[in-house]
Amino acid sequence: MSFFWVCLFSYLLEKDSILEKAENVGFFYKNAEISESSDCKTNENTLCIEHNGIKYSVKRRGTFSAETKISDKSLHLTINPDNDYISYFLYIQTEKTVHKVKITKKELVLEENAGNIVRLQITGTGSGGPEILWSRKFKDAKLTEFSKNFNNSLNLLRKLFKAKAIAIDQSLQETALLSLEKVKKEGLKHYSSKEGSVRHSGVRKKILGENLFAAKNEAEAWKMLVSSPSHLYNLINPQFGHYFYAIEKGKDEISGAIIFSE
Repeated sequence: MSFFWVCLFSYLLEKDSILEKAENVGFFYKNAEISESSDCKTNENTLCIEHNGIKYSVKRRGTFSAETKISDKSLHLTINPDNDYISYFLYIQTEKTVHKVKITKKELVLEENAGNIVRLQITGTGSGGPEILWSRKFKDAKLTEFSKNFNNSLNLLRKLFKAKAIAIDQSLQETALLSLEKVKKEGLKHYSSKEGSVRHSGVRKKILGENLFAAKNEAEAWKMLVSSPSHLYNLINPQFGHYFYAIEKGKDEISGAIIFSE
């Protein structure tokens, strides 16, 4: 593993932990610039937070913003879009499923079963493919923990959400390995200016999905995936019946790619 990848990987792991702490105190932006800062000042765009004894400045990137208000049984979501993204999607995680909705207006009102919302997440489609921009948890969810191996864990999760079992498909192996190499070279980007996306891989499938991850171990990767509505959406999507899981284990970390198809 190259020195560049070791540094990039360490940063990804620390960034996820820092952003999780930030979300717990009301900073919901995931597209953020993180830097060590002993004299950080908190404002509407920046949060000062301590992690492992180090003080960090967490600053929102770009102009995208989101605000939620709850009144009675409705949840009001207002967004301010950023021109760097060509489209936005809202993922609504409830106790029973995850809904994916394309955002076409700046104000949305969620009325039906608003009290059952576990987490909201917004992704924006930019030059590197979809990115998580914002995420807010409203309640804890009881999800399947990592059990034995990824395949076993995945099917236990799908059973919990009443989705059909999913099977490993060797025909997706080459595509998954290409995505894994892309993770190692460029980080967690779904689109490369040189190689395109999973849809440019040549695999002949009508429906495709992709999850990428970097973590300390498989159990930690699983926790990160199921805690993210956009990733959970793929894991439990009833349209998917096949997948391939590519993983590379280092001394202190792992990276991986999951390709889903019908």
